[in-house]
Order: sequence, then structure tokens, then C-alpha cells
Amino acid sequence: MIRSLLVASFLLITFVAEITAQNLSGDNFSKAKESKKAMVTFAYVETPGFVYKDERGKLTGVCVDIMNDFMQFVRQNYGIEMNARYVGNGSSFRAMYDGVKNGSQGVFGLGNVTVTEARKREIQFSPSFITNFAILVTHSNVPTLKSKSEIATAFKGFKAYTAKGTLNEKRVNKIKADFYPTLELSYVNSSPAVLEKILEDPKSFSYLDLAFYLNAVKERKPLKRHEVGDDGSEEFAFVMPLSSDWQPVMDEFFAANGGYKNSTEYKKILVNHLGLSAVKLLDAASAK
Repeated sequence: MIRSLLVASFLLITFVAEITAQNLSGDNFSKAKESKKAMVTFAYVETPGFVYKDERGKLTGVCVDIMNDFMQFVRQNYGIEMNARYVGNGSSFRAMYDGVKNGSQGVFGLGNVTVTEARKREIQFSPSFITNFAILVTHSNVPTLKSKSEIATAFKGFKAYTAKGTLNEKRVNKIKADFYPTLELSYVNSSPAVLEKILEDPKSFSYLDLAFYLNAVKERKPLKRHEVGDDGSEEFAFVMPLSSDWQPVMDEFFAANGGYKNSTEYKKILVNHLGLSAVKLLDAASAK
């Protein structure tokens, strides 16, 4: 509560419904140091626990709280008055990612963005804020898969749903290449749309990030996890355009006072938005 009041006292946060064709932009750190104020832009994709709307329609989540802490850090350490605007409607990973990639200077992307070498050629990453792993899922009526090598037989006649431009698309394509060459792929716009298709179609499968799976379980959706298909640990991070000079400041924020991810505040954020059981699963994934 105290942290929320502190943030509210110096942050102006506005919302813009759509990411338009015009490139996104925000103030760079070098400019902010001189003027002692900054307007930054947050593009986001809604992700259960990470970026979502609460019962009052207010945007919240792990990513939102961490960025509020980051802006508070900048104010306290550099005397910069931080203002932020959220852009987009949160429905498309691709729109968020491209908005950042094609944006300039003080633009940040929030959501389930995995750090990859290929993406580093297009955007900048903050330090990782959490470890994630992807889960192979089907409708709950499907018998449990015993081995990925048996997937073409066990899931015979199935269709795979996935969203373009995501790592989960690559995972599905790898299954097709390695084990299931006749697999039919069907593309949808987002991870929530993938989940809807899996629940509607008992002869389908896909990969979902842990957050989407846990949210479905919490809502008692008829979804099954096939543990043999769990795919490794990966790191989620905030993203910035290549023209941004905020990356060193984010590095400083994550490293301060023994490391942000070691702080009590960070751990409270995880439990508050993901739940204790989710945090334990994430810890188990990072320990593998």
C-alpha cells in the first residue's frame, strides 16, 4: 500500500488504446538527466499474472509492479520525474514486439518476452525478471503422452494451434520436424486464442507459457499438461528499441542493493500475482 502511494505521488500513467502505424517513441535517459523529467512509453501484451486487468479494469501484474519500482528507483537516484503511458490493447504479442522494435528511445515492452540471440539483433533486453518454461497441453480428455517420440501415434489426426512470431511456434514446428511430419498447423493471433482453441478442439495440442497454463488450472478449465513435453527453462525480460539508452539504467536497477530479484519486494510481487504454487513451479524450472 505504501509503495503504491509513493508511486502514485510522482507518476503520471496514461493509457492509449491502440498501437498505431506511427512509430512509438519516448524520452531517452540522456535527455531526462538534463530536463529532470521523462515521458516513457510502455507497449504491453496481456499475460496472466504478468500484465492483466484487475476487477476494476486497472492494469496490474508482475511486469507493471516491477516497472513502477524501476521508475521509483530512477526518481530516487537521479531526481527524474517519471511519467508513463501504456499503449495498445494488450491482445497481440506481435503488435507489442513490433511496436518496440520499430519504436525509438524511451519505449519499453512488457509481457512474456523470451530472451533469444536472434531477438538481440532487433531489440535490447533488460536483465531477466523471471524464469519461465513452456508446457505441452491438450484438452483434459486426451490420454497422457508417455514420450515425445510417440506423439505422431498418440496424437494421430490432431492439429497444432500456435501464434506467429512466438517461441511456442518454434516449439510446435520442432515437433513437426522431429516427430510428426504430417502435423497440420493452424495459426491464431495470441496465446489466449491458442488456449481457447485447445479447449474447443479435443483433437489438438500446443505449447503454452506456464502463466497461461496456471491461470487455466486456477479457472478449472479442462486442460491437461503432458509433462514429457515440458520445454526447458527460458528467461523473460523487458525489451527496448536498439536506439534506447535506458538499458544501463535497468542493469543498475536490477543490480542495486544485492540484486532486485533477491529483494523482499520482488518476492511479494511474485506471490501476489502468481501465487505461491506458481512460484514454486518456476523455482523448480530454474533449478533444472
